Amino acid sequence: MRIGLFSDAYYPIISGVTISVATLSKELTKLGHDVIIITNGHDLATYSENIIRFEGTRLPMKGLREFRIGKVTKGKVNKIGSLNLDIIHCHTEFTMGRLGRKAAKRFNIPVVHTYHTMYEDYIHFITKVFKSPLVILSKWYSKSFADSADEVIFPTMKVKKAFDGYGYEKASHIIPTGIYLEKFRKTNYKEEYFNDFRKKLGINENDFVLLFLGRMSREKSVDALLKEFKKVAIDRDNVKLLLVGGGPDLNYFKDLANELGVGDKLICTGMVPPFEVGSYYQVSDLFVNFSITETQGLTYIEALASGVPLLVKYDDNLEGVIMPGVNGYSFTDDLDFMPLFNKIYNNEKLFTEITKNSSQACIERFSAKNYALSVLEVYKNLLKK
Repeated sequence: MRIGLFSDAYYPIISGVTISVATLSKELTKLGHDVIIITNGHDLATYSENIIRFEGTRLPMKGLREFRIGKVTKGKVNKIGSLNLDIIHCHTEFTMGRLGRKAAKRFNIPVVHTYHTMYEDYIHFITKVFKSPLVILSKWYSKSFADSADEVIFPTMKVKKAFDGYGYEKASHIIPTGIYLEKFRKTNYKEEYFNDFRKKLGINENDFVLLFLGRMSREKSVDALLKEFKKVAIDRDNVKLLLVGGGPDLNYFKDLANELGVGDKLICTGMVPPFEVGSYYQVSDLFVNFSITETQGLTYIEALASGVPLLVKYDDNLEGVIMPGVNGYSFTDDLDFMPLFNKIYNNEKLFTEITKNSSQACIERFSAKNYALSVLEVYKNLLKK
């Protein structure tokens, strides 16, 4: 079948949505389907036969300037019609989602929609005032868009529960975004490579490395992580915190680390190329995260596939991912982080056990292939109706 994936976020923008769309496109193509990605233009974009880009206006808000918006025009709708799509799959509610929905209505094409982003968590990028009305508006708009689709996919139970709270009543599917698990396996890396990579980062042989990998933005609660890391590092010279990723608040976090007196134990990489991401897991001992704004949290799965146990703040998206005492621990109160860290750090047998279990427990269902097969089943059943 011919499938159109509509997304406002795509390479060179690095995000969970980008990875989800790229993975789905690649795996559906492997299964013999024609996949076309319809997205926005970008100054650094690369072009290929299966990607259609429409130029738009750069968002003016700090932290969102890499994204574009544009008008949905008759010419764009007709362009989509000429693709002869069997399925339109929207991965955004905005410019490209609206274009997909309008083309679907115009040419009678079935629409599947995946809801990726909890927009109320990002209102602070737009304004510091009138937040409550904007939160209400974002929930209404998200529900309205989902109501207009023929089938809706949520990546986790957390997102479905949020939509239940919005008043959404239609049937839906829970399908986690898949990742290429094998790409993160330790067996893909040679010991000499580890040693060289650690030296490049300034990590010593006996250092114990905590890793946070993600967007450096305040909704990720990196400030809370830094405050608790200070307690961890105060009597331990060999503990380091590795922050991997770029974002609007990276310098703020660096300054905060210096204020807290742990700047010398902080390693910040900034944005890294996708092919290098797996290496940062391999030189780390424990994956840490204080954020509760993730819709799925692909980095949790990547860490486990890499054999790195978790110590993260609990959120509904961790259901079926973290198994306390088996592949890590979760906490609900920030003050519980330190006791749990001590439990792991001071018990070598426990640390060895949860590290060994990390890459073995309950992650095969998150494979890229399973992701595509599950979405394809939604397409097939929709086309039968």
